[in-house]
Amino acid sequence: MATAMKVTGTSEFDLSDVSLFGLQLSSYRDHNIGSEASSFFEHEAAIAAVAIWFFRTTVHYSGQESIILRYFFAFLLAGLAYFRKSYELIIAVELFSYAAATQLSSTRSKRNNNKNSQSNAVSSSDTNKETRKDAIMELFIVAASGVASMAISHCVASGLLLRCLKMISPSIAVQFLYYLFPIVEIQNAYNIASAFANAIVLEKQLHHLFFVTFHVQCGMGYLGIEFLRREQHRRNQLVRMDVDEDYMTVSESTTVQQQVKDSLSTSGHASDGLPRGLRKRMLKARRFQRSAGPFILFTALPYMLQLVVFGGMNKFAMICLQHDLHRTIRLNELFDEDNHLIATATETPTSPESYANSMDAVIGTSYELINRKFFSLPKVLLLPSVLANQPWLVVQVVPFILVSDCIKASAVAFLTNKIEAFQKEMQELNSIRSKVEAYDMKNAELLQRSGKGSSLFTQRKWERLTVQIQAREVVSTLLSRSKDFFAFMQRNFVFGVLIDCALASLLALGKITSTDTFVFARAVEDTVDMILTRSRAEAELARMATEQVKLSQLRDIWERSKQRMLLQCHVPSDDRGPLVIKNLVYTRGTVSVRVDHVEIERGIYALTGANGSGKSTLFRVLMGCSSNEKPIDLPTSINLLTPSDPLVEKADSLQNELSCEASDLELVDDNNHTENDEYAASPSDGDADDFRYSAKPVPRLSVTMPSSSVSEISQDIYWPLFSRPIDFFYLGEELDELPPEEEQKRIIRVAAELHFLELFPPVSADEGSSVSSETASIERIAAELTMEKEDWFSDLSGGQKSKAELVRKVFMRDRCPSVLLVDETMAPLDPASKAKVMEKIERFF
Repeated sequence: MATAMKVTGTSEFDLSDVSLFGLQLSSYRDHNIGSEASSFFEHEAAIAAVAIWFFRTTVHYSGQESIILRYFFAFLLAGLAYFRKSYELIIAVELFSYAAATQLSSTRSKRNNNKNSQSNAVSSSDTNKETRKDAIMELFIVAASGVASMAISHCVASGLLLRCLKMISPSIAVQFLYYLFPIVEIQNAYNIASAFANAIVLEKQLHHLFFVTFHVQCGMGYLGIEFLRREQHRRNQLVRMDVDEDYMTVSESTTVQQQVKDSLSTSGHASDGLPRGLRKRMLKARRFQRSAGPFILFTALPYMLQLVVFGGMNKFAMICLQHDLHRTIRLNELFDEDNHLIATATETPTSPESYANSMDAVIGTSYELINRKFFSLPKVLLLPSVLANQPWLVVQVVPFILVSDCIKASAVAFLTNKIEAFQKEMQELNSIRSKVEAYDMKNAELLQRSGKGSSLFTQRKWERLTVQIQAREVVSTLLSRSKDFFAFMQRNFVFGVLIDCALASLLALGKITSTDTFVFARAVEDTVDMILTRSRAEAELARMATEQVKLSQLRDIWERSKQRMLLQCHVPSDDRGPLVIKNLVYTRGTVSVRVDHVEIERGIYALTGANGSGKSTLFRVLMGCSSNEKPIDLPTSINLLTPSDPLVEKADSLQNELSCEASDLELVDDNNHTENDEYAASPSDGDADDFRYSAKPVPRLSVTMPSSSVSEISQDIYWPLFSRPIDFFYLGEELDELPPEEEQKRIIRVAAELHFLELFPPVSADEGSSVSSETASIERIAAELTMEKEDWFSDLSGGQKSKAELVRKVFMRDRCPSVLLVDETMAPLDPASKAKVMEKIERFF
């Protein structure tokens, strides 16, 4: 359990103000903890224990099991679940608890019947023998039940039972099941989830969710049967008041109403002075009214509370899994690999939020399909015993029910697909509108200063997007209304009428009572819903398939991003050599750059050139060296024209490793090269047999870095939104977890560095104050660094941003990076600031 506590702990985040009636609930899971953990979420063990306790105390054979035995097994199973024993063992004990209790009750009932039928003349010795035989039989039954329960549980848990059923089932029967039920869609949902998540962890989470959902939903469905019967009984009492022995016509009813008014006006009581039959009905009415309070308090309210508590517990278990996969898409997998973030930003316009919402839709749809079936299962199991002896009824009514529901499902699916198409267009337009509005609002001042007509242009752009969205919203709303109205009419006035026909026959045959009509009506409806799962959920399944395709595309993008686009560079062993670049030729857009041979010794250098001549691209190439501590993949916009593969030393292997990447880049004379030159071979025209004698040399790219410690300050500087500036200065460190003195010490250090570079104008000390101007200025910067702002960088000038980035990436280090690439960071600085920065760099260097 220690591992589980480590997994479910949320001390990293402050959630003290988030609670439900004082109970802190969190769906967080530390994804760095592996599959060896026994629990992954808060309250997971308690939820499993309560779920199986609820099921075992609720679902039982009435009259065949003692309350003591039932609660004994319920607490035993809850203890096993709470202490995270295997589900195979828990299910085996659960099956044993039902099998043993039922068999023992049946054996004892038979024994009591035999005793009652036996003569009183039976001797005591015979009675003792019978008692011993019964005891042995009970022990045998208990042992056999235990063995059978373990065997069944193992077959189910290992998948052996499913494999055996597939082997013995005819292929046509399997195909029919796949046609009726969305088995393939559920499998695809699992496959897409396991493509992103840890497969073992996901499997454990699904076992827990399935365990909780089955026990909670089946238990609530079992309770629902008794609740529906009591509700129907109450309604029957109301109806019988009008059909009992004293039946009245409409004219008689009018006369009675007048008599009641006269009685109320004379005596104040409705029953005084009325005929005997009418007084009898009034008494029934009062009894019915008095029964409303007990029904609400002791039937409706307890059932409602159980639905809320246990249903909410089950929903929380599902939310934990759903949120975990949401974070996997939106956070963990996205940031665990740097390439995933870059690939998602560059190769697809879809946001991480949209992909995470797609995973939510896949998990939510799959869960609801199974969840509803578990809740309906207890009612569905009532039908076989009732309809077994009435096959003609099934033939007469069921086909009409299925056909009407199929027609309804097809119509609803058609309308839903239309609605989904409009909804998808609305989402895309809403996404564009949100980005446009956010951008224009952020740059409202620039918009105002953009010249006459700029505001009108922006207004028309906003108006065009709004009109397009609202037009689709109108059509989508009307289609949704039509779909809902059609489904309501079919359910209540077609489907319901056909079910009433079946119930009428069962009532006439005495198979059910009037109290059971509501229960069996729901049972028939749930059975049809289960049989027609695919057709009824066609629109949901289509939407889920669309989301799965989107997630598959993301998975492909991330898989491609794992193929690193790095430049093969070298670092000398002494870590003191020069920067050497040989035969570097690259293009980016319309810019083409060629570096034949450059060696840069230790020192500070300036790289000059016209705008767009490729200076920043050269820095970007160097940052893509594989030898760097943190290499950054080269973007696809940079095209290297010289190969960087190792030299091929043997002519025989050369034929198999040819590349025509730069066959036209012959920078030296064929007759002047030696085997020590930095070249790769390229084939000339002619037969392959003559290749070794006619190969033309092609320059090979070679880059030698002085060190693997390389840092870059780019032109465009990133700074996170809604964060304290000081936290980004100390990346990887949780300042809040440090002692206050240490945290303040680190804040002052950053503030002092920024003050040296004059990030803000100096603050004048107050007259008579012992605090110097320098100290006051540092304290002001320290206060600025600890305030959380929406966009701290947007309030800074270009020069201030450069100073902050220099402090964060260079001056906060214990030593200067061996290779520091500063890309136009000095441009926004004033002359005095440039001098200070250069002085600081030279001293630090």
